[in-house]
Amino acid sequence: MEPTTVTFDRRQVYRPFLASLSPSSPNVLGDLIIAPEHDPREPDQPPIHMAFANAAELTRGVQMALVGGIGSGKTTELWLTSKVLKRHQDAINLLIDLAEITDLNQLNPGAVLIAIGMQLYRKIKKPRSEEVTLAFKKLRELAHGTTKWVAPDEFDPTVDFDPDVDFDEEPELVPVHTPGLLKPRFPAIQREVVDVLDLVKEIAAPLLGSDAQITVIIDGLDRLIQPERFRQFAEQDLRALRATQISLIVAAPLLLWFDKSRFLQDYFDEVKHLPAAISDPDESDFLNQILLRRGAADLMDGHEISDISRFSGGVLRDLITLARTSAETAYREDKDRIDASHVRSAVQQLGKRYLVGLGKTHRARIRRLMENEEFLLENPVSKELLVNRQVLEYFSNGRDFFAVHPALKEVLQESS
Repeated sequence: MEPTTVTFDRRQVYRPFLASLSPSSPNVLGDLIIAPEHDPREPDQPPIHMAFANAAELTRGVQMALVGGIGSGKTTELWLTSKVLKRHQDAINLLIDLAEITDLNQLNPGAVLIAIGMQLYRKIKKPRSEEVTLAFKKLRELAHGTTKWVAPDEFDPTVDFDPDVDFDEEPELVPVHTPGLLKPRFPAIQREVVDVLDLVKEIAAPLLGSDAQITVIIDGLDRLIQPERFRQFAEQDLRALRATQISLIVAAPLLLWFDKSRFLQDYFDEVKHLPAAISDPDESDFLNQILLRRGAADLMDGHEISDISRFSGGVLRDLITLARTSAETAYREDKDRIDASHVRSAVQQLGKRYLVGLGKTHRARIRRLMENEEFLLENPVSKELLVNRQVLEYFSNGRDFFAVHPALKEVLQESS
């Protein structure tokens, strides 16, 4: 009988680490998540998720917004908020990611309320009343549309079919509107939104009747290409929801934080900003701890861990990307550990990714920022760089400031 040969399998070295870095939802990652210890803008205040949870528990119907750039950790904060809210037995929490449900830029007013109502329906224990079931069916029709069969001679392709409208009857009167002297703070809530709200109220009635504490957490609206679209949903769906005792927490587009009209601060009861995290390990070990929790110390030394943190710029998504790319590079080179060259390769890849699509005007503005010149957000190019994370916003010592993403800066300096 021939002796069994044990073959070293390098895949088993890297698989656990890469699995911990997978882009899974917080529900999957669970214990791997490290909760912040305080508000990033106010070190003497509790972390954002604790502040949100406390406000939702104490004031029913409160509405709050969370603002931050792509990959800044908003989804994690919202998940942590939902987790804290579970500490009370009467809590009913809805964590809705609209981006997973629909095309955000094709949403119409009322759609957010529909999503809330349909999720609330699933929280009601069976048997459900006929009124609640009917309201849910109407919401579902509004969400997905209906098909009506009509005779060919009755079909008018230029209008939506409505059997209650007589198109042959000429109106005797036409409306003439004279604007008033007082401009309303917000536009009137559309009739369609009011109709949807009535259905949501019907569905929520059994829950509110049992004195349940309902909190809706909405993720995804921060990804709207046009921030003005978020304003529309706030003025329609979210404002309509204020007629209930349902509390709300929503992720909002980053540019609205810097909007001079202060819409967020004027509309929401509380607004929290999540800037890029401190990326210098000498000032904070938060990013290092995220990597260590995922087993980074088994594959790399402290210097490599710190470099990944530093070049992530404090963007949590980029921190994970750099760690993953470093591991994949080391595996490809048949190495058992990640060294400085693998991290450097990962930084180059990330920097070049941010370099894609930058025109002369973009590069000129970035170089001025690298030379410590003022970064004016009123400029459309500046806004584009901020949204795309080529430029990051930070908060330190009581002031906001901007800096070029470290990985992009590294690539630009090497190419100059």
